[in-house]
Amino acid sequence: MAGRFVSGLIRTVRRTSSTVYEPADFIDRLRSQVPFIMAMWHGQFMMLPDLNTREYPVEAMVARHGDAELVAYVLSRFGISSIRGAGAGDRKRDRGGAYALRTAVKALENGSIVAMTADIPPRKPRIAGEGVVTLARLSGRPIIPVAAATSRFIVLNTWSKMTVNLPLSKLAWVAADPIFVAPAADDDAIEHARLKIEAALNAVTARAYELANAIDPQAIPDAKAANKTVQFF
Repeated sequence: MAGRFVSGLIRTVRRTSSTVYEPADFIDRLRSQVPFIMAMWHGQFMMLPDLNTREYPVEAMVARHGDAELVAYVLSRFGISSIRGAGAGDRKRDRGGAYALRTAVKALENGSIVAMTADIPPRKPRIAGEGVVTLARLSGRPIIPVAAATSRFIVLNTWSKMTVNLPLSKLAWVAADPIFVAPAADDDAIEHARLKIEAALNAVTARAYELANAIDPQAIPDAKAANKTVQFF
């Protein structure tokens, strides 16, 4: 029931909102790079399943924990299959990251778009990890940082300030230029690419909120400090 509700909410937001794309040929630019790696920030991905036109196969990296079952179900409602596994981050236990990486490389080789979040919980949000860089290096495919924002939303009290987009909004979609990583990239080149991805994701996210005439949740005081679990805009 929760999955059906979220899927319906995404479609309602899209149907009832005025939409702006940057660049104006947003969809055509994405098409020109297929297969590619779509990178996004945790907490800012609710509207991204609606990008799937079903013109190309899309697979998304989804963690194996229980909460991710909802995400996987919602993705399936938009024709997106899930690659189950995530990087370990600062945790020692195996979260299926190696399996997910191998599967994602194979998916790109087979012509699928692969979507993944660039930051890794429970670290500080919006710090890109090396996973997305490694996937680009191994596959030879470009990373395209993408962001979506709405003028009306709820912010959940989570580590990433998860945003629930609301209907009757101004909806903005923004994509950065493709970022390639050389197969022979050394440690310095990998770190340079990681910082470039991080900067590009921050830029497209800031621009999406600017176009939507909204405030980025990361610029809003912490919900706990405000004695709130959600914030309305």
